[in-house]
Amino acid sequence: MDSKRISKISFLMLLLLLMAAFAVIIRPFLVPAIVALIITVICWPVNRLCMRVFRGRRYAAAALATLLVSLCILGPLSAVITVAAMNAVGAVKAVVSHLEAGAIAQVIDQANIWIQGKMVAFPQFVPAELNIRAKLLEFVAAAGKVAYEYSPKVFTATAGFFTGILLVLLFLLMFFAEGDRLQQVLLSLVPLDPAHKQILTKEISGVITGTFAGMIVTALTQGLLIGIGYWIAGIDNAFVWGVVAVGVTLIPVIGALAMYLPPAAALFLGGSMGMGVFLLVWGLALVSMADNVIKPVVMRGKVNVHPVLLAIAIIGGSLWLGAIGFIIGPVIVAMMLAMLRIYRREFIA
Repeated sequence: MDSKRISKISFLMLLLLLMAAFAVIIRPFLVPAIVALIITVICWPVNRLCMRVFRGRRYAAAALATLLVSLCILGPLSAVITVAAMNAVGAVKAVVSHLEAGAIAQVIDQANIWIQGKMVAFPQFVPAELNIRAKLLEFVAAAGKVAYEYSPKVFTATAGFFTGILLVLLFLLMFFAEGDRLQQVLLSLVPLDPAHKQILTKEISGVITGTFAGMIVTALTQGLLIGIGYWIAGIDNAFVWGVVAVGVTLIPVIGALAMYLPPAAALFLGGSMGMGVFLLVWGLALVSMADNVIKPVVMRGKVNVHPVLLAIAIIGGSLWLGAIGFIIGPVIVAMMLAMLRIYRREFIA
């Protein structure tokens, strides 16, 4: 082995070691950086407009763009999250009170006795000490604990909350100011033809913008519809529940169902059959269908991924990386599909 080859291998090993150490160093800042990057990609036209206003002065334009994004996006979004978290705690307490005593508790106990009587021949499926109400109370109590821990009273009292917001704003300022240069540096390290790099850049930008915009518009629409449905059905605090629904419906597949199936069941059990049927039909016909209509319209032309594969990417990404996975999952799938299209076009056709 010649000295040049040994030098190259040594260099690559040192580079990998340094990159691993760098990954450990930036790990605490990874989530704020990803959040800021997503916002930067979506709001890049705002930064471009600010660049025109300040005639190319990057940091002045970036500062104005960061301020505008903070006031127009981060502020309202934080307000929605705050209202949802504040009322989630009260909602959990109300559910617990209904499960502990009252008509709903009696109906659940009767259903529990009926199930045990019918399933006595199948002990392998139903445990001998089946107690549906106790299990529901355990689940709701656990949800209440999570809601309280993330309520503004607790959440905003921690230094981590303010540090995270500050880091997002700092990364946002840096990405707005140095976005073009960072993109050129990163693309220069990718061993692909310029045309292929352009395709990947377009795919990633389109997926981030389309996925995020589709999720937000759909969640806002579903939250509005759920609030209206609750109001018509006579459920208390319909507006508040509509705000809560905006956050819950961001959960793929089950988010919207969780906001209209349990209330419809509660109306049935409480004797309001007509309103229960109405809320169930309202949820199935309008709330759930909104996801199938609005999201494809918003994402059309931006996300070149089949809807089924996109749903799998969103769910899988969220299970893997949490909330950030909603975006990272589709980005990875879109990059993979773009690479496959490039390979098929350049090396097979």
